[in-house]
Amino acid sequence: MKSFYFISLLVLINSFIVSGQSVPHLSGNVKITMSEGLIQCNFNLSNLPNLGKQYKLLLYRGFNIKLLKNDTGRVLRYNGFYDDKLHGEAAAYLPNINNDTLKLPERLSISYIGAFPVYSDTLNSYDFKGLIAFNGKTLRAAEQSKWYPIIYDVKNDKEILDVTYDINVQCNDCKTIYVNGAQAQSGPTAKFKSDAPRQLLLFTGDYSVQSLSNSTFLNANLTNDEAQVFNRNINTISEFYKAYLKVPYGEKITFLQHKAVEPYGPKRSWGFVTIPTIAVAGKTFKSQVNTQTGLFTDTSNYHFYAHEMGHYYFGQLLQPNSTLRWFFLESMAEFLSIKATEAKYGAIATKRYIDERKSFMGDWKIKPLSQISNPEEIGEGYRYDYAPLILLAMEKRFGIKAVQVFCQKSLQNAGNPTDYNFFLSMVNKAGINSDDWRLFENQVINQKECKNIFDNL
Repeated sequence: MKSFYFISLLVLINSFIVSGQSVPHLSGNVKITMSEGLIQCNFNLSNLPNLGKQYKLLLYRGFNIKLLKNDTGRVLRYNGFYDDKLHGEAAAYLPNINNDTLKLPERLSISYIGAFPVYSDTLNSYDFKGLIAFNGKTLRAAEQSKWYPIIYDVKNDKEILDVTYDINVQCNDCKTIYVNGAQAQSGPTAKFKSDAPRQLLLFTGDYSVQSLSNSTFLNANLTNDEAQVFNRNINTISEFYKAYLKVPYGEKITFLQHKAVEPYGPKRSWGFVTIPTIAVAGKTFKSQVNTQTGLFTDTSNYHFYAHEMGHYYFGQLLQPNSTLRWFFLESMAEFLSIKATEAKYGAIATKRYIDERKSFMGDWKIKPLSQISNPEEIGEGYRYDYAPLILLAMEKRFGIKAVQVFCQKSLQNAGNPTDYNFFLSMVNKAGINSDDWRLFENQVINQKECKNIFDNL
C-alpha cells in the first residue's frame, strides 16, 4: 500500500503543479464543545497562491469572525459581514485596506466562533454534506461546509479546498477525534498533521475505531467477520480501478458511519466522500454485509461504494472545473461504478441499470452536452442518470477499449479546464475517428430528447 500511495500522491501533487497553484497550509487550534454545539477556531493560512485581488475568503455562514489579520499582524477590515454575498454554504469575505481590496498576502490569520443546533430528539427537515451537524453523539463537518477558511480563485472559478495542515483539536467531551487524512485519536486533545494536500473533514464525539490492513471504520461497531467481508468487497473495487485506469487506488479508506440530523428509515441511506473518507448515514455498515455469502446484501451497496471510490480519480486526482465540472466529477464516477459493478456481478447489472433509467427518463429533455455554458445546467438527473448513459453509448459505438482510454487520458491531463473542448480532446486521444465522432455527436450528443439515448445502448 505504501508504494500505491506514493504513486498516487505524485499524481496528485503533479495536478497542482500543472495548474500552477501553490497549496495553502493551515495551522492553528480548534476548540469544540459537543454539548453546546460550539466550534471555536484560531487559524493561520500560509503559502497562499499569488491571486492578486482576484479572490474571496470563504467561511461557513454560521461562523462569526473575531479577527482577521495579514502577514504583518495588522488587523484587517473586510467586506462581507454586512450585506454579505453567499457562495454556496459560505459567506464570502474580502479583506480591504482604505476601502480597496487587499492583494492576497502570503499569510492570513483568522479567528472565529460558531454555535450550532444539537439534534438529539426532534430532527431537522434535511441533512447534506454542506451542513455542520451535531447529533448529540457526534459532530460532522466536511469541506463543503467551509468549516475551515477556503480561498476562492475568482479568475479560475475554483475553490482551493485542499490544504496541508498542522492543527490541534481540543474537545473535552469527546472520546475520539478525527481529521481527514490522519489517524483518529483519543480525546480530549489531539494533534493532526499532513504534508499531503487534503480536503478537511472533522468528525468528533463518542465512537470507537476499528482498523484493518486496508481500511479503518469509525463508529461502525462491526464484528471482525463483518469488517473482513466489507473490506474484501471494497478491495475488489480498488483492484478493478487499478486495472481499468492504470492508476492504483492509493489510499487506505476510512469508512465513517454517522446519524443524520434528519429522519431516515431503515431502507433509506445517503453518503458522501472526502478522500480518503467515505461517510454514510441511514443504513448501517453492519446491515450491508452478509457473512454467509461474503458479499454485500444488495448490489446497490457495491455500486454506491464504487461511485464514491471513483471520486478518488475524478474529484481528487482530476479536480473538475469549468462548464463540464459536474460531468467530469459525478458522471464519470457514476460510469466507473457501473463498470465496476458489471465486473463483479456481470452484464445483467448494467442491463438492470439501463432499464431502471428507461422507466423514468422517457419524457426528459436536456441541453446537449456540447451546448453547456454554465456548470449548473447539468442538474442532478443529468449528471447521475443521463450523462453516464452517454459514456455507455460511446462504448456501444466505439468499443469498450476506446472509452477506457478516454477515461485514462482524462486523468493524465488533469489540471486543464474541463469544458467541452477538453472532452473532445480526450475523444481524439482515445483514437476515435473524427468522422465517426461527428456522426455520434449528431445522433446522440446533440439530441435534446433523453429517450433517444436508449436507441443507442
